[in-house]
Amino acid sequence: MRRLVSDFRHRKTRVRAPLTLITVSLVLFTAFIVGGGIYDLLDNPPALLPGPKGWVAVHPYMSEQTLNESILSMIFTLLIFVGMFTAYRSTQIAYDSKRATTMLILGIALILLGLSGSHYLLILKRQVS
Repeated sequence: MRRLVSDFRHRKTRVRAPLTLITVSLVLFTAFIVGGGIYDLLDNPPALLPGPKGWVAVHPYMSEQTLNESILSMIFTLLIFVGMFTAYRSTQIAYDSKRATTMLILGIALILLGLSGSHYLLILKRQVS
């Protein structure tokens, strides 16, 4: 019994988090930061703004944003990350070239969708002001 207790005291227990959980957490945190999540928490921006012809979802000033802009920016950033991951996974498929090509095309399409959406959001922001 004494040996069992002494072995238990000297044994170091180490909690290991799965690599997938860490990776997904970092990607979500990055999208939150890039999308302006801290600004949303600190400034509490409105979701829509009253405009001359109705409601406007894009804030006219470059230094401010609405909640909808922030959420869209986070979604576009996540689309880019998912597209990059899908394109990366397509390079690891060696046994099925059709599946690898499909995944690569899907990854490139997601990257382009995220980039074009972010660019369009910036164009809208310039046109509103």
